[in-house]
Amino acid sequence: MFNFEPANYIEVESKDSEFFVIFEQSILSFTNENFIRPITQDELNWSYIEEKERHFLGYLNNKQCFVILAEKNQCELEHSIFIDMRSALGRMPDQLFDVIARSIQIINWSKDHQFCGTCGSKMEQHIKERAMECSKCRNQLVYPRISPCVITLIYKENEFLLAHNKNFPPDFYSTLAGFIEPGESVENALKREVLEEVNIKIKNLEYFSSQTWPFPSQLMLGFYAEYDSGEIKPDGEEIDDAQWFNKDNIPKNVPPSNISISGKLIENFINKF
Repeated sequence: MFNFEPANYIEVESKDSEFFVIFEQSILSFTNENFIRPITQDELNWSYIEEKERHFLGYLNNKQCFVILAEKNQCELEHSIFIDMRSALGRMPDQLFDVIARSIQIINWSKDHQFCGTCGSKMEQHIKERAMECSKCRNQLVYPRISPCVITLIYKENEFLLAHNKNFPPDFYSTLAGFIEPGESVENALKREVLEEVNIKIKNLEYFSSQTWPFPSQLMLGFYAEYDSGEIKPDGEEIDDAQWFNKDNIPKNVPPSNISISGKLIENFINKF
């Protein structure tokens, strides 16, 4: 079991710290192990990894935990390999998903805010806060950005609606989702996204749960919504197919419930019947 407590600041780095290592959009893993894990201080010493940045994440099983941005995708540890983040999802233990997601988002945030948007000067990490500070303006702090999204399973009695996005693999279906626009409430965003993507109206929105999703920096807000009116008509731009399903004819490929909130929405609904 893993227990993670996020934190932003430490005064002294411990000698028994643990590290996730990222290069571009890939993460260090091991071909002889089933799951991704952080490496120890000793392993880091013997890895000869060229370190570009280091960020404190918090405490993993009471040990200080960091993410390292590597200069190259090279590591001297036996069986080590850098694998693509998305393909790594199935190898992330449930309890480690949040800390790995935090790692990815902090690295992306740091990479995207190297220079001040006001004066163009070099940005530096703030000494205590999780923020980038302009070396010239000093009062210009940039905190990690989170993009809130809505995701919903629409149901009609014992049936539920799943859709195929043009970017999905063939025969892969999922719930509908979209970003919340400026000035929108969560509820209005949900109704708008559903109407835009499949041309139906919904009612009786019920909050389910939330999940961080680090591709690149979403916070997914999951809901159930009851079908109200309209005929399914995919927008043809994002969604090219949408259908009603039930527990006896679930598509062959849907999001896994152990990682994805979409999969959790589907599994929880099916278990009611």
